[in-house]
Amino acid sequence: MNQSEELNKLVDICHSNLKNSKKCLQYLVKERLLTKDSIVNNKIGFFPQNPGILTKYVSEDLLNKLNILNYSKGSDFSNYFFIIFPIYSEYDEPIGISGRTLLDDSDRSILGIPKYKNSSYKKANILYGLNFSKQHILKADNAYVVEGYFDQLSMEKNGFSNSVAICGTAFSQGHFLKLARYTDRITFILDSDDAGTKSVQRIYSKYINRGIKLRFLKVPDSYKDVDEYFSDPKNNKDTFIKDFKQIIPETW
Repeated sequence: MNQSEELNKLVDICHSNLKNSKKCLQYLVKERLLTKDSIVNNKIGFFPQNPGILTKYVSEDLLNKLNILNYSKGSDFSNYFFIIFPIYSEYDEPIGISGRTLLDDSDRSILGIPKYKNSSYKKANILYGLNFSKQHILKADNAYVVEGYFDQLSMEKNGFSNSVAICGTAFSQGHFLKLARYTDRITFILDSDDAGTKSVQRIYSKYINRGIKLRFLKVPDSYKDVDEYFSDPKNNKDTFIKDFKQIIPETW
């Protein structure tokens, strides 16, 4: 098998393994309010606690190369109960995975592990969800850019299929050029914390004169991000259009 075939096998194993973790399923469905269709279509999974399940089908060389099971670097997805988000190129080729631990903040602090863990891939070249959303972006002539996986999944679930996520990295020249292939309008909805504010200012100053129309929407003050907003049962696509106000970064 080539690397893409092996990564597809890894994704399938993790996705199939999801049914073996009641805690993980409850978290996705009850806490994050994901639908079965969203889980299946995005092949969200749960990393096997026994890595031997993987190494039967995926070469250890590849797992080491991508820092999925690289013990010499202390990189092991199997130890900390990771939900798995497959990462695809815009051409639907698997290029890696990202894991979100189910451990709470207290346990993470004691163990010294991050909330999210990524295999090795070039984040500056990848937008989560672009493999699905590119046709919707073309049709709408607009792309919504949000921060995280759950933000993008919430946007998609609520009727904004023309959305992508930057996922733990700064919006880059590579991201900009990819979106410019599909639209000349980009709408940013970044988190309402200090980091999000700084990101908005940086993006505005760097890309405002690049021939693409940029818009920036502010998350309502009572919510930290798009996912939290849509987790409130009173909110939907109609309230989103009313509640998310456009801002001008140079005056914000």
